[in-house]
Amino acid sequence: MKRRIDNRRDILLLLLYSPGRTEQANEPIAGRTRLMKMLFLFREEALKHFRGGVQIDSDNFYQFFPWDFGPFSREVYDDLTFFELRGFIEREDSDEDALPESAAEWELWLAMSRADTGEDPVSEYDEQVFRLALKGEEFAAELYATLTVEQKQLLREFKARLLKVPLRALLKYVYENYESQTTKSKIKEQVVGRRLTI
Repeated sequence: MKRRIDNRRDILLLLLYSPGRTEQANEPIAGRTRLMKMLFLFREEALKHFRGGVQIDSDNFYQFFPWDFGPFSREVYDDLTFFELRGFIEREDSDEDALPESAAEWELWLAMSRADTGEDPVSEYDEQVFRLALKGEEFAAELYATLTVEQKQLLREFKARLLKVPLRALLKYVYENYESQTTKSKIKEQVVGRRLTI
């Protein structure tokens, strides 16, 4: 049976599975904040071009809201946890230093999780690298095989473009091009400068 791409979690898995800067499938993505901003930019810039057999639009994709460090969606962290618990995604510590923005986003998600469950999840923040585990890679490979050549190319170019830039440059691009998502930002003045294209 051919799999249908019909929910936001499929896009998360495809983004992790797709080659990016390398031609290797399952190229890892370093950092929760980078992954968050990648999914935001996918919604804003790539989703509308990612049609044909894909049953997703912005209404059933990740919903973002302006927060202290730009666009944030709790659903991204929830889905990462969902897939980790099911053995689809694995993470390991990154060699990169964590930016204050990354730690603050993590703290927000933890606070929301505590409010929902009453439990106090692990709160230590370390920068992480995310990749698909074998089970997730096999599942995502089936999804990837259903994509058109154009969709695969779009996904590969999108991922490569956003992996090659430093996180601060990615944040700057988001801040300068999506001002409505920065209305509550605490770091807007530090991030914004001349306009960037990525």
